[in-house]
Amino acid sequence: MTVLTGSRSVDAALSALTYERTVPRGLVHRHALSEVFLTDAARVDDSRFVAAAQLPPLHAYYTDHTNPTALDPLLLLECCRQAETHAVHAHFGAPSGTKFVLQEWSMRLSGGAVAEAAGRPLPVTIDAATHDAQWVAGTLRGLGYRMRVAVSGRPVAEVTMRVKYVADHVYAKLRGRAGGTAPTSESYRRAATDGLVEPAQVGRRRPENVVLLDPVVTEDAVTTRLRVAGGHPSLFDHPQDHVPGMVLMEAGRQAALLSVGGSAPDRAAEWAVTGLSASFGAYAELDEPLTVRAYRSEERDTAAGASVRVGFEQGGRSVAEAAFVLERGGAGTE
Repeated sequence: MTVLTGSRSVDAALSALTYERTVPRGLVHRHALSEVFLTDAARVDDSRFVAAAQLPPLHAYYTDHTNPTALDPLLLLECCRQAETHAVHAHFGAPSGTKFVLQEWSMRLSGGAVAEAAGRPLPVTIDAATHDAQWVAGTLRGLGYRMRVAVSGRPVAEVTMRVKYVADHVYAKLRGRAGGTAPTSESYRRAATDGLVEPAQVGRRRPENVVLLDPVVTEDAVTTRLRVAGGHPSLFDHPQDHVPGMVLMEAGRQAALLSVGGSAPDRAAEWAVTGLSASFGAYAELDEPLTVRAYRSEERDTAAGASVRVGFEQGGRSVAEAAFVLERGGAGTE
Protein backbone atom coordinates (compact mmCIF):
# COMPACT_ATOMS: atom_id res chain seq x y z
CA MET A 1 0.00 0.00 0.00
CA THR A 2 1.29 3.44 -0.92
CA VAL A 3 0.72 6.28 1.58
CA LEU A 4 0.89 9.87 0.39
CA THR A 5 0.92 13.15 2.26
CA GLY A 6 -2.01 15.51 1.89
CA SER A 7 0.12 17.92 -0.16
CA ARG A 8 0.34 15.48 -3.05
CA SER A 9 -2.32 16.03 -5.70
CA VAL A 10 -4.83 13.43 -6.80
CA ASP A 11 -3.19 13.31 -10.22
CA ALA A 12 0.16 12.55 -8.62
CA ALA A 13 -1.43 9.86 -6.48
CA LEU A 14 -3.05 8.26 -9.49
CA SER A 15 0.16 8.30 -11.53
CA ALA A 16 2.06 6.62 -8.65
CA LEU A 17 -0.25 3.59 -8.54
CA THR A 18 1.24 0.28 -9.65
CA TYR A 19 -0.02 -2.94 -11.24
CA GLU A 20 2.77 -5.34 -10.21
CA ARG A 21 0.74 -7.46 -7.78
CA THR A 22 -2.65 -7.64 -6.13
CA VAL A 23 -3.36 -6.32 -2.65
CA PRO A 24 -3.73 -8.88 0.17
CA ARG A 25 -6.92 -10.84 -0.49
CA GLY A 26 -8.16 -10.47 3.10
CA LEU A 27 -8.29 -6.70 2.74
CA VAL A 28 -10.88 -7.01 -0.06
CA HIS A 29 -12.79 -9.94 1.51
CA ARG A 30 -11.86 -12.51 -1.14
CA HIS A 31 -10.57 -16.04 -0.66
CA ALA A 32 -9.36 -16.85 -4.18
CA LEU A 33 -6.49 -14.84 -5.62
CA SER A 34 -8.19 -15.05 -9.02
CA GLU A 35 -11.02 -12.95 -7.59
CA VAL A 36 -8.75 -10.10 -6.42
CA PHE A 37 -8.56 -7.31 -9.01
CA LEU A 38 -7.24 -4.45 -6.87
CA THR A 39 -3.48 -3.94 -7.29
CA ASP A 40 -2.68 -0.79 -5.32
CA ALA A 41 -4.21 2.03 -3.27
CA ALA A 42 -3.11 5.31 -1.73
CA ARG A 43 -4.67 7.62 0.82
CA VAL A 44 -4.56 11.22 -0.40
CA ASP A 45 -6.08 12.89 2.67
CA ASP A 46 -8.63 12.22 5.39
CA SER A 47 -11.53 11.97 2.95
CA ARG A 48 -9.97 10.89 -0.33
CA PHE A 49 -8.10 7.91 -1.71
CA VAL A 50 -7.18 6.43 -5.06
CA ALA A 51 -6.90 2.82 -6.17
CA ALA A 52 -5.75 0.73 -9.12
CA ALA A 53 -7.11 -2.53 -10.49
CA GLN A 54 -6.48 -4.75 -13.48
CA LEU A 55 -9.31 -6.26 -15.48
CA PRO A 56 -8.54 -9.84 -16.58
CA PRO A 57 -8.59 -10.62 -20.31
CA LEU A 58 -10.44 -13.86 -19.60
CA HIS A 59 -12.57 -14.80 -16.62
CA ALA A 60 -15.03 -17.66 -16.22
CA TYR A 61 -17.74 -15.34 -14.89
CA TYR A 62 -16.98 -11.71 -15.74
CA THR A 63 -16.09 -12.24 -19.41
CA ASP A 64 -18.72 -14.89 -20.12
CA HIS A 65 -21.10 -12.88 -22.33
CA THR A 66 -22.74 -13.33 -25.71
CA ASN A 67 -21.49 -9.80 -26.46
CA PRO A 68 -17.76 -10.36 -25.84
CA THR A 69 -16.60 -6.85 -26.81
CA ALA A 70 -18.19 -4.97 -23.89
CA LEU A 71 -16.66 -4.51 -20.48
CA ASP A 72 -18.81 -5.99 -17.75
CA PRO A 73 -20.21 -3.15 -15.61
CA LEU A 74 -20.47 -5.54 -12.66
CA LEU A 75 -16.73 -6.18 -12.94
CA LEU A 76 -16.13 -2.44 -12.68
CA LEU A 77 -18.53 -2.31 -9.73
CA GLU A 78 -16.65 -5.17 -8.07
CA CYS A 79 -13.40 -3.23 -8.49
CA CYS A 80 -15.05 -0.29 -6.71
CA ARG A 81 -16.34 -2.57 -3.96
CA GLN A 82 -12.83 -3.91 -3.46
CA ALA A 83 -11.44 -0.36 -3.37
CA GLU A 84 -13.99 0.59 -0.70
CA THR A 85 -13.35 -2.52 1.36
CA HIS A 86 -9.58 -2.13 1.16
CA ALA A 87 -9.77 1.55 2.14
CA VAL A 88 -11.82 0.90 5.26
CA HIS A 89 -9.28 -1.62 6.50
CA ALA A 90 -6.05 -0.03 5.25
CA HIS A 91 -6.86 3.68 5.52
CA PHE A 92 -9.62 3.96 8.14
CA GLY A 93 -8.54 1.30 10.60
CA ALA A 94 -11.43 -1.18 10.58
CA PRO A 95 -10.43 -4.43 12.36
CA SER A 96 -10.46 -7.66 10.37
CA GLY A 97 -13.70 -8.88 11.96
CA THR A 98 -15.73 -5.87 10.82
CA LYS A 99 -18.84 -6.70 8.82
CA PHE A 100 -19.74 -4.52 5.87
CA VAL A 101 -23.45 -3.79 5.36
CA LEU A 102 -24.24 -2.35 1.92
CA GLN A 103 -27.09 0.18 2.01
CA GLU A 104 -27.14 1.55 -1.52
CA TRP A 105 -25.06 2.07 -4.63
CA SER A 106 -25.31 3.37 -8.17
CA MET A 107 -23.29 3.31 -11.37
CA ARG A 108 -23.43 5.47 -14.47
CA LEU A 109 -21.38 4.42 -17.49
CA SER A 110 -20.17 6.42 -20.45
CA GLY A 111 -19.81 5.12 -23.98
CA GLY A 112 -16.16 4.31 -23.34
CA ALA A 113 -17.12 1.60 -20.89
CA VAL A 114 -18.57 -0.58 -23.60
CA ALA A 115 -16.32 0.45 -26.49
CA GLU A 116 -13.04 -0.59 -24.87
CA ALA A 117 -11.38 -3.51 -26.63
CA ALA A 118 -11.55 -6.79 -24.76
CA GLY A 119 -9.15 -9.73 -24.80
CA ARG A 120 -6.24 -8.13 -22.95
CA PRO A 121 -5.60 -7.01 -19.37
CA LEU A 122 -6.80 -3.46 -18.84
CA PRO A 123 -5.64 -0.99 -16.17
CA VAL A 124 -8.26 0.69 -14.01
CA THR A 125 -7.91 3.73 -11.77
CA ILE A 126 -10.41 4.84 -9.15
CA ASP A 127 -10.52 8.33 -7.66
CA ALA A 128 -12.69 8.11 -4.53
CA ALA A 129 -14.01 10.94 -2.37
CA THR A 130 -15.74 10.04 0.88
CA HIS A 131 -18.44 11.96 2.73
CA ASP A 132 -20.85 11.81 5.67
CA ALA A 133 -18.55 9.70 7.82
CA GLN A 134 -20.09 8.30 11.00
CA TRP A 135 -17.63 7.65 13.82
CA VAL A 136 -18.57 6.10 17.17
CA ALA A 137 -15.93 6.06 19.92
CA GLY A 138 -13.17 6.37 17.34
CA THR A 139 -14.52 3.58 15.11
CA LEU A 140 -15.93 4.13 11.64
CA ARG A 141 -19.57 3.01 11.45
CA GLY A 142 -20.73 4.45 8.13
CA LEU A 143 -19.38 6.18 5.04
CA GLY A 144 -20.51 7.45 1.66
CA TYR A 145 -18.39 7.25 -1.50
CA ARG A 146 -18.23 8.98 -4.86
CA MET A 147 -15.87 7.26 -7.28
CA ARG A 148 -14.65 8.19 -10.73
CA VAL A 149 -13.46 5.17 -12.71
CA ALA A 150 -11.12 5.22 -15.69
CA VAL A 151 -10.00 2.33 -17.90
CA SER A 152 -6.75 2.73 -19.86
CA GLY A 153 -6.79 6.39 -18.85
CA ARG A 154 -10.27 7.05 -20.24
CA PRO A 155 -13.15 7.98 -17.87
CA VAL A 156 -15.81 5.29 -18.13
CA ALA A 157 -17.96 5.33 -15.00
CA GLU A 158 -19.13 7.16 -11.91
CA VAL A 159 -20.06 5.09 -8.87
CA THR A 160 -21.66 6.05 -5.56
CA MET A 161 -22.23 3.85 -2.54
CA ARG A 162 -23.21 4.00 1.10
CA VAL A 163 -21.95 1.33 3.52
CA LYS A 164 -22.38 0.67 7.24
CA TYR A 165 -19.71 -1.07 9.32
CA VAL A 166 -20.68 -3.38 12.16
CA ALA A 167 -18.55 -5.14 14.75
CA ASP A 168 -18.42 -8.92 14.38
CA HIS A 169 -20.19 -9.63 17.69
CA VAL A 170 -22.96 -7.17 16.86
CA TYR A 171 -23.45 -8.78 13.45
CA ALA A 172 -23.70 -12.21 15.08
CA LYS A 173 -26.59 -10.94 17.20
CA LEU A 174 -28.28 -9.36 14.19
CA ARG A 175 -28.07 -12.57 12.19
CA GLY A 176 -28.92 -14.96 15.01
CA ARG A 177 -32.06 -17.04 14.82
CA ALA A 178 -34.15 -18.67 17.46
CA GLY A 179 -32.80 -22.17 17.92
CA GLY A 180 -29.72 -21.67 15.75
CA THR A 181 -27.96 -19.58 13.14
CA ALA A 182 -28.64 -18.85 9.50
CA PRO A 183 -27.31 -21.47 7.06
CA THR A 184 -24.35 -20.58 4.87
CA SER A 185 -23.89 -20.83 1.14
CA GLU A 186 -21.84 -23.99 1.70
CA SER A 187 -25.18 -25.79 2.10
CA TYR A 188 -26.17 -24.75 -1.45
CA ARG A 189 -23.11 -25.77 -3.44
CA ARG A 190 -25.25 -27.96 -5.71
CA ALA A 191 -27.42 -25.37 -7.40
CA ALA A 192 -30.80 -26.20 -8.89
CA THR A 193 -30.91 -26.90 -12.64
CA ASP A 194 -34.62 -27.53 -13.23
CA GLY A 195 -36.23 -24.49 -14.77
CA LEU A 196 -32.92 -22.77 -15.49
CA VAL A 197 -33.18 -19.88 -17.94
CA GLU A 198 -31.44 -20.46 -21.26
CA PRO A 199 -28.03 -18.75 -20.98
CA ALA A 200 -28.33 -16.78 -24.24
CA GLN A 201 -31.60 -15.24 -23.05
CA VAL A 202 -29.67 -13.41 -20.32
CA GLY A 203 -26.53 -12.71 -22.34
CA ARG A 204 -24.53 -15.67 -21.05
CA ARG A 205 -22.78 -18.58 -22.72
CA ARG A 206 -22.24 -20.83 -19.72
CA PRO A 207 -25.24 -22.18 -17.77
CA GLU A 208 -23.35 -22.07 -14.46
CA ASN A 209 -23.43 -18.26 -14.68
CA VAL A 210 -27.23 -18.13 -14.94
CA VAL A 211 -28.94 -17.20 -11.65
CA LEU A 212 -32.62 -17.26 -12.65
CA LEU A 213 -35.18 -20.07 -12.57
CA ASP A 214 -38.72 -20.59 -13.91
CA PRO A 215 -39.23 -17.24 -15.67
CA VAL A 216 -42.67 -15.98 -16.57
CA VAL A 217 -42.23 -13.39 -19.31
CA THR A 218 -45.11 -11.14 -20.34
CA GLU A 219 -45.25 -7.97 -22.40
CA ASP A 220 -45.02 -5.82 -19.29
CA ALA A 221 -42.97 -7.77 -16.77
CA VAL A 222 -40.72 -10.68 -15.93
CA THR A 223 -41.24 -12.77 -12.80
CA THR A 224 -38.63 -15.34 -11.87
CA ARG A 225 -36.81 -16.96 -8.94
CA LEU A 226 -33.25 -16.57 -7.77
CA ARG A 227 -31.03 -19.58 -8.17
CA VAL A 228 -28.72 -19.83 -5.15
CA ALA A 229 -25.45 -21.18 -6.56
CA GLY A 230 -23.43 -21.50 -3.38
CA GLY A 231 -20.61 -23.30 -5.16
CA HIS A 232 -20.08 -20.56 -7.75
CA PRO A 233 -16.44 -19.46 -7.41
CA SER A 234 -17.15 -15.78 -8.10
CA LEU A 235 -20.66 -15.14 -6.78
CA PHE A 236 -19.88 -17.03 -3.58
CA ASP A 237 -16.11 -16.74 -3.33
CA HIS A 238 -16.35 -17.57 0.38
CA PRO A 239 -19.17 -18.81 2.65
CA GLN A 240 -21.97 -16.29 3.18
CA ASP A 241 -24.97 -16.37 5.48
CA HIS A 242 -27.08 -14.33 3.04
CA VAL A 243 -27.32 -13.51 -0.66
CA PRO A 244 -24.66 -10.84 -1.36
CA GLY A 245 -25.51 -7.60 -3.08
CA MET A 246 -23.41 -8.51 -6.12
CA VAL A 247 -25.48 -11.66 -6.61
CA LEU A 248 -28.68 -9.62 -6.47
CA MET A 249 -27.21 -7.27 -9.07
CA GLU A 250 -26.49 -10.20 -11.39
CA ALA A 251 -30.04 -11.44 -10.91
CA GLY A 252 -31.36 -7.94 -11.61
CA ARG A 253 -29.27 -7.61 -14.75
CA GLN A 254 -30.44 -10.96 -16.06
CA ALA A 255 -34.08 -10.13 -15.32
CA ALA A 256 -33.67 -6.77 -17.07
CA LEU A 257 -32.19 -8.49 -20.14
CA LEU A 258 -35.10 -10.92 -20.15
CA SER A 259 -37.53 -8.02 -20.06
CA VAL A 260 -36.04 -6.39 -23.17
CA GLY A 261 -35.14 -9.56 -25.04
CA GLY A 262 -38.10 -11.75 -24.24
CA SER A 263 -37.84 -15.40 -25.19
CA ALA A 264 -35.65 -14.78 -28.26
CA PRO A 265 -32.33 -16.50 -27.52
CA ASP A 266 -30.16 -13.97 -29.37
CA ARG A 267 -31.64 -10.59 -28.46
CA ALA A 268 -29.88 -10.16 -25.10
CA ALA A 269 -26.57 -9.76 -26.94
CA GLU A 270 -27.94 -6.60 -28.54
CA TRP A 271 -28.29 -4.83 -25.19
CA ALA A 272 -25.82 -3.46 -22.66
CA VAL A 273 -26.34 -2.13 -19.13
CA THR A 274 -25.20 1.50 -19.02
CA GLY A 275 -26.50 2.39 -15.56
CA LEU A 276 -27.83 0.88 -12.38
CA SER A 277 -28.88 1.85 -8.88
CA ALA A 278 -30.01 -0.22 -5.93
CA SER A 279 -31.01 0.08 -2.29
CA PHE A 280 -30.93 -2.76 0.21
CA GLY A 281 -33.45 -2.87 3.04
CA ALA A 282 -33.05 -6.36 4.51
CA TYR A 283 -30.85 -9.43 4.26
CA ALA A 284 -31.83 -11.80 1.46
CA GLU A 285 -31.91 -15.22 3.11
CA LEU A 286 -30.48 -18.30 1.47
CA ASP A 287 -33.10 -20.76 2.67
CA GLU A 288 -36.23 -18.90 1.51
CA PRO A 289 -37.45 -18.55 -2.09
CA LEU A 290 -36.59 -15.13 -3.49
CA THR A 291 -38.71 -13.68 -6.28
CA VAL A 292 -37.23 -11.28 -8.82
CA ARG A 293 -39.70 -9.02 -10.67
CA ALA A 294 -38.66 -6.74 -13.52
CA TYR A 295 -40.86 -4.00 -15.02
CA ARG A 296 -40.05 -1.84 -18.04
CA SER A 297 -40.68 1.88 -17.64
CA GLU A 298 -42.97 3.21 -20.36
CA GLU A 299 -41.41 6.67 -20.11
CA ARG A 300 -37.97 5.40 -21.14
CA ASP A 301 -38.91 2.45 -23.34
CA THR A 302 -37.74 2.92 -26.91
CA ALA A 303 -36.16 0.82 -29.64
CA ALA A 304 -32.74 2.16 -28.60
CA GLY A 305 -33.01 2.08 -24.82
CA ALA A 306 -35.01 1.00 -21.81
CA SER A 307 -35.23 1.57 -18.07
CA VAL A 308 -36.15 -1.48 -16.02
CA ARG A 309 -37.22 -1.49 -12.37
CA VAL A 310 -36.41 -4.68 -10.48
CA GLY A 311 -37.82 -5.76 -7.13
CA PHE A 312 -36.50 -8.54 -4.91
CA GLU A 313 -39.15 -10.06 -2.66
CA GLN A 314 -38.89 -12.71 0.01
CA GLY A 315 -41.37 -13.88 2.59
CA GLY A 316 -43.89 -11.24 1.57
CA ARG A 317 -41.52 -8.29 1.96
CA SER A 318 -39.12 -6.32 -0.19
CA VAL A 319 -35.45 -6.97 0.55
CA ALA A 320 -34.01 -4.76 -2.21
CA GLU A 321 -35.01 -2.53 -5.11
CA ALA A 322 -33.00 -1.71 -8.21
CA ALA A 323 -33.18 0.06 -11.54
CA PHE A 324 -31.19 -0.76 -14.68
CA VAL A 325 -30.65 1.41 -17.74
CA LEU A 326 -30.04 -0.56 -20.92
CA GLU A 327 -29.11 0.60 -24.40
CA ARG A 328 -29.24 -1.33 -27.62
CA GLY A 329 -25.72 -1.72 -28.88
CA GLY A 330 -24.33 -0.20 -25.65
CA ALA A 331 -23.92 3.30 -27.03
CA GLY A 332 -23.73 4.67 -23.51
CA THR A 333 -24.29 8.22 -22.33
CA GLU A 334 -21.72 10.98 -22.28
